[in-house]
Amino acid sequence: MQGQAYMQHWALIRQVLQDHIVLDKVRYSQHAGERMEQRGISKRIVEYVLYHNDPSEMHEAGKYPHGSQPFANSDPVLTVVGSYEEQTVAIGLAIKKRPAGIQFTIVTALLPESGRHLL
Repeated sequence: MQGQAYMQHWALIRQVLQDHIVLDKVRYSQHAGERMEQRGISKRIVEYVLYHNDPSEMHEAGKYPHGSQPFANSDPVLTVVGSYEEQTVAIGLAIKKRPAGIQFTIVTALLPESGRHLL
């Protein structure tokens, strides 16, 4: 796995992420919403994959090499890949430390056909 910086804390992060999913507190960027609509990926699918899978990549702030502005991420971004009804889904999840806890934001979602995001 790339970017091991947050792996030591994944058990706690995962627990908080699952709580946020249940409480409907996960945010979606405009980009993510647009891509999800274009690709036919629902919020239910995204949250299922996030709830049941571990990250395959972890990129520290300023080190996410993808998107329209590579290396411009102000927050860490995790890539979580999983299956939903036999379809592989890859999700970019930003994690922002806030005074009162953590904020999770979906930055993108895709249905990979080839490459590093296949299971």
